[in-house]
Amino acid sequence: MAKKSRKVAAKYSQLSRAKKKKQRGSPSLQTGMISAPKSQEIAEPKPIKSPVSKTTLRTQPEPKRATLAYQYVKADLKRIGILAGMMIIILIVLTFVLG
Repeated sequence: MAKKSRKVAAKYSQLSRAKKKKQRGSPSLQTGMISAPKSQEIAEPKPIKSPVSKTTLRTQPEPKRATLAYQYVKADLKRIGILAGMMIIILIVLTFVLG
């Protein structure tokens, strides 16, 4: 299903094509400029209002999908913390032994 912005862009594109077809039908060139008849008014594109159904609205993202994808992160962070702590302790011990 297309998004609302794509629908609006498609509508503007159709209006633009329709304008070009009308201008091609009656070309009038005066020193390289194209002029449109004064009686022809350019219609402003109106935003498209699409009905919103209750089934398409989501209030919260699905947390289960993110939880399943990153199960290993907690264990990895714990392992990194333990290794970093051990390295700091080794550095402290070495400063007293060698210093």
